[in-house]
Amino acid sequence: MANPNSSVDVRQHLQATVFGALGDGLLDEACHLARIEHYKVPTLLCAAGQEPDYLRLVVRGTIDAIARNALGEEFSFGLITPGGWATWLNCFMETPPEHDFYSSASACFIALPAAEVRTLCERHPKLYPLVIRQIGRRMRLLLEWTGQSVLVGPLQRMAKLLYVLALEQQAQGNLATLHVTQARLASMALCSRQTANTLLGELAERGLITSAYRRFEVPGLMRLAAFADANSLA
Repeated sequence: MANPNSSVDVRQHLQATVFGALGDGLLDEACHLARIEHYKVPTLLCAAGQEPDYLRLVVRGTIDAIARNALGEEFSFGLITPGGWATWLNCFMETPPEHDFYSSASACFIALPAAEVRTLCERHPKLYPLVIRQIGRRMRLLLEWTGQSVLVGPLQRMAKLLYVLALEQQAQGNLATLHVTQARLASMALCSRQTANTLLGELAERGLITSAYRRFEVPGLMRLAAFADANSLA
């Protein structure tokens, strides 16, 4: 729900994004459009087949992209962490997304009307290369994950998933601390929660991650990447 009286510093958060890269004029316009949203419980933000009304910047919590098959089974294929947007691609697509977007619990977002964002880009065409770069980075990470995840064993698949999530978070200027549940990692890695628990425990034993309640830390991103890309599990 929107909260106009929130203490979130909208200008500071937007200044760290593409809206702060082209001077105060554009930043002022973006701040004028922004509203703050708080969600205490997981909430459907945009349903499959529905054109997104807002472009959302994650301040706290996450936004999860969920796909479903004909049997109603869920598959989480995109987790947007603080500093990330949901999503630039859907803001410009002519067809609505075929998946749902959900907030996590205890989440906070800065929301800008998608139609107004498109108008901003038309008035400030230098925004387009910056937006394309953001879309390209996310697409590269998604392709890296989907392309390699089918070629490795389950342990390396989980390592690769954690690496991609941590790398995306690092690109947003955040530390490699992932606030995500084992259940969500299991969904993204296409395994059971019990299997995910076993795999995460083995990665922790190898010193590649540390874990706490609903949180995972990656002490060495390159070490995790090297393990994920290795040809064997040894």
